[in-house]
Amino acid sequence: MKVKSKKTEPAQDWTTSMFAWFGYFMPLEERLAAIRDAGFDEVMLSWEDETAPVRIPKERFPELAARHHLGITNFHAPYMGYSRIWENPPAENRAYLDRLIGYVADCARFAVPAIVVHTVDFELGPYAFDNGRAFFSELADAGEKYGVDIAVENVTRQFLLKGLLDAIDAEHFGLCYDVSHDYMLPCGRGRILKDYGSRLKALHFSDNDGHLDRHWIPGEGFLPLPDVMAQLDAVGWHVLSCELIAAHFWQDRNPRDFCLAVHDQVNRLIADFKQNPSRIRRRKNAKK
Repeated sequence: MKVKSKKTEPAQDWTTSMFAWFGYFMPLEERLAAIRDAGFDEVMLSWEDETAPVRIPKERFPELAARHHLGITNFHAPYMGYSRIWENPPAENRAYLDRLIGYVADCARFAVPAIVVHTVDFELGPYAFDNGRAFFSELADAGEKYGVDIAVENVTRQFLLKGLLDAIDAEHFGLCYDVSHDYMLPCGRGRILKDYGSRLKALHFSDNDGHLDRHWIPGEGFLPLPDVMAQLDAVGWHVLSCELIAAHFWQDRNPRDFCLAVHDQVNRLIADFKQNPSRIRRRKNAKK
């Protein structure tokens, strides 16, 4: 049954964006159309060739986004392969570093402001911090050369990311803050955004149950998203870019209805925040 959803009027001071993969196996152009039809301003794109159900080289993605009247918030580099950065000396990582630098150049070529990368994979063997610092320092140099932000995502082992942010002081090097990842960790829960909010370069906005990386629609879980928005507003960040995976109860429903539900809920959060920012900040201050 098709879900009818009444659109909430958008708050004009914020930009809305959604990741092009959101849990439905369907061609990229259909996903982009669903995102556009829901009312999003921009899209985030995984910067690797689409192989199924339709093969599309990544270099065509910007053209397809433009065809659907969507700006591009950022590219996301491929997800795996990062542990080698820490485990191997710089000389052994040269080819991998050159590939990522090529992605930075691609951002400049297509006028995309940022590339999102990870610090590490799920598993990490014996490592040396200096290996990672050397790798990301050179990647940061590429960001300065091309005028592209290098947004390093908070995945596991946030201490590595904090070490990089402390060690590399570059205008275009900073943090991709993933809300869902942060609130799964007892050491997280807003601390890294509080400490490094001025270095924010990208955002993955979503909800979860506080236990697993669900990437639910904002409002489907239990995260204090109004408090997160207050932190974002405090550092002048007004792009709500959603990285979501449709939960099982969405899978047999129309993907356009899913995107519309996301957009409506994000706009409700924005509207509520704009109406009551002082109330949210007072609640935050009372917790201190």
